[in-house]
Amino acid sequence: MEIYSQPVNYNPEGLNSKRSFWIIFVLILIIQLFKFILSAYYGFALGSFPEDFYSISQFGRILWYIILASVIIIDSRMQGISLGKIFNFNLNVFKNFFTKTFKYALGCAAFIIVASLLSIQDDFHLENQSHATIFLTFFTAVILAPVIEEMAFRGYLYTAMFSGFKHKKERLVVNAMLFASAHVFLGLIFIGAGIPYYIFILGYFLAKLYDESHSVVPGIVLHAFNNGFVFLIGIIKVFYLK
Repeated sequence: MEIYSQPVNYNPEGLNSKRSFWIIFVLILIIQLFKFILSAYYGFALGSFPEDFYSISQFGRILWYIILASVIIIDSRMQGISLGKIFNFNLNVFKNFFTKTFKYALGCAAFIIVASLLSIQDDFHLENQSHATIFLTFFTAVILAPVIEEMAFRGYLYTAMFSGFKHKKERLVVNAMLFASAHVFLGLIFIGAGIPYYIFILGYFLAKLYDESHSVVPGIVLHAFNNGFVFLIGIIKVFYLK
């Protein structure tokens, strides 16, 4: 438990900041390249891609998560890092951060509800997907993404950032920016897609939870709740409000 007593500008595990940053950066470029190729193949049909686009997109995302998890685990071990400490899956930690996680979750829910009232289309474009693809989307977004992304962007990357960024706010902002850039195909922003402000804000608070708890558990819970709530709103819009 001595990890919690370390000062905030101390890297408790000695991860190489530049090395970890570039590894995550390259992996983000890979997912962006995949999105570009897939979107180009279907003609950049923003908001009206066919069902095949979403099934291929989800399988590609799953493959990327497998690569992401494998790379950060292998690199951490190559650097002689204890995975147990940087991820810290101790559920007892969540008890101490339940109240803060719950408050963040309420904030997420409020924002999602307001955003859904202002937009007819759901964020996952479920109306263009088959039932099988919808199930795959649920698995990817609500189960796989929270675990793998919190391990990668918080447990692995944020821990490395302790040595590269001495100020907490710098770590939070840069981490949130990289997190947001991994979620939206940046090329579509130039043809009308929205800028992922909310994903950046979510990433900021997920990083804040990790900074204070030194565990990915609170972030996984908040992340899963956020994605699950967005998915639920999408289901309601597609199957109950049409």
